[in-house]
Amino acid sequence: MNDTIDFTAFLEQYAFQAPCEVEHRESGMNNTTRMISSGMKRYVLRIYNNHKDANIVRLEHEVLAELQKQELPFQVPVPVRNKQGDTVCIANDGTLSALFHYIDGDRLSAANAAHISALGKTAALLTIALSEIEPIQKPLYSPYFSLEGTYMSMDGTTFLGMAERSPSLAARRSSLIELQEERQNLKGEYDAIARLPQQWIHGDLVFNNTVSQGEKIIGVLDFEFSTVDVRAMELAVIAVDLIKSDDPLCIANVKLLLEGYRQSFQLTEQELEKLPSLMKLRLLDVALHFASRFRDGLDGEDVLCGIIDQSAFGCKWLNEHWEDVKV
Repeated sequence: MNDTIDFTAFLEQYAFQAPCEVEHRESGMNNTTRMISSGMKRYVLRIYNNHKDANIVRLEHEVLAELQKQELPFQVPVPVRNKQGDTVCIANDGTLSALFHYIDGDRLSAANAAHISALGKTAALLTIALSEIEPIQKPLYSPYFSLEGTYMSMDGTTFLGMAERSPSLAARRSSLIELQEERQNLKGEYDAIARLPQQWIHGDLVFNNTVSQGEKIIGVLDFEFSTVDVRAMELAVIAVDLIKSDDPLCIANVKLLLEGYRQSFQLTEQELEKLPSLMKLRLLDVALHFASRFRDGLDGEDVLCGIIDQSAFGCKWLNEHWEDVKV
């Protein structure tokens, strides 16, 4: 076991077959992920780094259980029960972890046109599936349009004050100002956005949270941020993932995504009209989230600088190119 993290306490929660090995896998910003090989079976261990609220994980597992009742064209994670019969493990220091059966496949690529179209269609099918679930537990994450309530501690003054934290952030003062201006402008749209159709959404359906075999999507992962929000937000989150400063095909790729989505589900005219605003909400939410993490000492300035660059570019791109997407 070649890993800098001692996984003994996590592994002891389960009745694994020998031999048991831990394999390093790519982790996201919020969690640590490892592949567990036990006998002839494989699992994925997730350690939650960004919170210690077991109810969030239990809600995630309830959403997954609700989806398992349906005949889906793709797999969703299946939690494994530990020795106590629970799907959530709580370490002595409060750290949360969960084990899932492994879904074999490859991650999608935004450079693959077939994957972009397939992700649009999968998002539509997931929207339909999530509209039918009825979890007992209430949503624990606020909708994106409640941005100001979610980030009360990261108000405009605090956010702009990030420029005083380092020379690298000072060099991004103009981007911070532009993002804060977008934030102010969106406040006038929150009421109209809140009137759009709402339901349960995945909340973070991006390329890294899907699994493919060839050009087909066979798995959707990471339902940690599932909540009730405007349903068009699901599509907005993915569309933002396609806006890259070094990609000349942004317009074509976003169009391809929308076409894939429309193959299985049609949003209303009001939802389509607000889609660029929803995309800006996602960009601002990410910027404020990582500004908060930097303030709390969870990330280095390089992470926040990259997020500011991407969020500012995304908002500017929407202002300049959305009409081209609509054509």
